[in-house]
Amino acid sequence: MATTHQHFHLELRHATAPTYFISYLFPALLFVYELLRVGQWIRDHGMQFAAFKQMGYEYLLMLLFVGLQIVVEAIFLLGAAMRRDHRDFEHRLPNVVLGIGCSIALLAIDLAIQLAF
Repeated sequence: MATTHQHFHLELRHATAPTYFISYLFPALLFVYELLRVGQWIRDHGMQFAAFKQMGYEYLLMLLFVGLQIVVEAIFLLGAAMRRDHRDFEHRLPNVVLGIGCSIALLAIDLAIQLAF
């Protein structure tokens, strides 16, 4: 008798369109915001980033945005986990993790700019 095993495969492909939209919308918006923020700083102050860390409310706004992303994506994953067919969950999970990782990387870059000067 042949036994079948269900394997958990982490793949970034074969996901549904809403998965890609939800997973990568937040990092894309955060990236655009960071580009605008740093671009505006360079336009107003040049490459002098000494006072960049005094813009703490904007970094807090970015932290809150990533927190919102985590909540939305957790609800999104919970919806996929509650279905009988867990293949969709297997396809959503790596995309969600990568999307959150991209957002955290953008926060780390911003923090590095703040601490470097």
